[in-house]
Amino acid sequence: MRPLGIPTVKDRVVQQGVKLLLEPIFEADFHENSYAYRPKKNAHQAIDKAVEALRSGRIEVIDTDLSGYFDTIPHAQLIRLVKRRVSDGTILKLIKAWLRAEVVEEDPEGGKKRRTKNRRGTPQGGVISPLLANIYLDGLDKAVNMGKKMKAVMVRFADDGLLLCLKGKGKQVYEQLRKWLERRELILNEEKTRIVNMLHESIEFLGFRIVRRKSPSTGKYYYHREPSPKACLKMREAIRKETRRNTFNKDEKAVFDKVNQRLRGWAAYYHFGNSTRVFSKMQYHVNEQMRRWLWKRHNKKHGRYSYYPDERLYQYYGLIKLPLYAAWKIHEAN
Repeated sequence: MRPLGIPTVKDRVVQQGVKLLLEPIFEADFHENSYAYRPKKNAHQAIDKAVEALRSGRIEVIDTDLSGYFDTIPHAQLIRLVKRRVSDGTILKLIKAWLRAEVVEEDPEGGKKRRTKNRRGTPQGGVISPLLANIYLDGLDKAVNMGKKMKAVMVRFADDGLLLCLKGKGKQVYEQLRKWLERRELILNEEKTRIVNMLHESIEFLGFRIVRRKSPSTGKYYYHREPSPKACLKMREAIRKETRRNTFNKDEKAVFDKVNQRLRGWAAYYHFGNSTRVFSKMQYHVNEQMRRWLWKRHNKKHGRYSYYPDERLYQYYGLIKLPLYAAWKIHEAN
C-alpha cells in the first residue's frame, strides 16, 4: 500500500499557483537529460537520448531502481535545496506544510481514522510534488552528465533512470551512484538494479524494449525500439477485461467504443520507434478477441470468421485500425 496525498480543491489551487511561480526558476537550472514533468519534454525524447548515448559507444547500461523514491525524500535536505533559489518565507512555509501533511487511514473495521505524521517523502498526488522530486534528483543528473572522469550519460524520467557508461566503466559508476544516493538518504534497490551489456542483452525503459539488432536490408546494427512485452500483456489484459462474459448483455457500440478508447490511448504512446511488428500482432489479437466476443454473445455455433470477418469489424462495428507503418517515417516526412 502506498499513501497518497490528495489535496483539497483549495490546496490544489494554491499548489498550482506556487508551481507556476517556481517552475521557471528551477527550469533554468535543471539538467537537460531530465524529462519527466517538464514543459516540452516527454518520454519519447528520453528514449531517443538513451539511444543516442548507446550509439556513442556507451554500451554498459545501469538500469536503476529506487525503492519508494517519492516516499523517502528527506524533508530537511529537500528544503535546503529549495532555499538555494527561494528566499520568500511564506512560500517556504507552504511547502513545509504540504510535505508534513498527515497521512489519514480509514480503519477497515469502521473505527476511528488513524493519523500518522509524515516525516519523509513528498505526497504523491500533490500538484507540486513532481517539481520537488525533480529538484531533489537534479544534483544526480549533473553529477553524472557533467562528470569528466567517467564520461557517463544519465537519462532520467522521474525516478526511472538509465546510466549509460563506456565499456568497462559500469561497476565504477554503479558504486558512485550507490554512495551518492546513500548520502542523500535514498535507497537503491540492488536486487532490481542491474548492469546490462547492450551488445548481448536488452533493456526495458518507459514501456519500451531497446535491443541491438542487425538490419536485414543494410546489414548494419541499430538500436531497435518497440513496445515491451510487459506493455503488450497489460494491453491484452485490458481488452480481455472489456470483453468478459459479463459484458454480453451490454450494448455492442458501448463495448466497441470502450475498446477503441483503450486502443487509441495505447497507440498514441507506443507508436514510436520500430513499432510495426508489435502493432500488427496486437491488431490480430484485438480482432480475434472482438470476433470471439461477438460470436459468443450471439450464441453462434460455427462460422466465426464468415460471420465476423475483419472488414465487418472495421466497417460495421467501427473497430479502429492500429497504424501499421514505422513511426520514424513520419518524422522523416516532416
